[in-house]
Amino acid sequence: MPGPRKSPWPAKSAPHVDNYEEFISRLDAASAKLITRRGTLDATVGILALLLMQNTTGLQLWEQRLHVCEELLAGTVGQPARRSALTELHEVALKMKPLFTNRKQRIDVRLAAVQARCEEINSALKGLEKSRAKLTSSRMLSEERENLSRAIGELSGSADVPGVVNPDPGLRSDLQDARHAIILAEALLEAKREK
Repeated sequence: MPGPRKSPWPAKSAPHVDNYEEFISRLDAASAKLITRRGTLDATVGILALLLMQNTTGLQLWEQRLHVCEELLAGTVGQPARRSALTELHEVALKMKPLFTNRKQRIDVRLAAVQARCEEINSALKGLEKSRAKLTSSRMLSEERENLSRAIGELSGSADVPGVVNPDPGLRSDLQDARHAIILAEALLEAKREK
């Protein structure tokens, strides 16, 4: 009695291992952390932007008061009481203008620093998203190759799969050609993407 028919092509001994999941999970975890951090920074940007607007408005108002006081002081010749009151207002405006200027500058610097961090996070998130898309695409292509290999094995007959009654010897070659064409097309697409 003849033994079981053996395929001239070696059958895969180890089951397919999906090692993409761990890497995709790491990308997702890193994205989640950065999104949380960006949310906090976005709130900080909102607060700083409001403070900047308030201090800019305050500076403009004190500049206007200083200008008005200077104009009024010019017209107080012979009015010592009025001149005294306007001089006090002028001195207050002189003190307040640099106070608001310095505060505005400090907020500007802080806001720029926080916005720079937000840009760094956004850039990192784009990189993570791109990597995830590449891994997901690669995973799908890997699964398609596995399915194609399985189909070739089933059609040609292997140690694990009983052979078909009348296998088509040219089919194996055509399927291999198709598989190689797919792999080359994937490589070309990958090379084009890298440019």
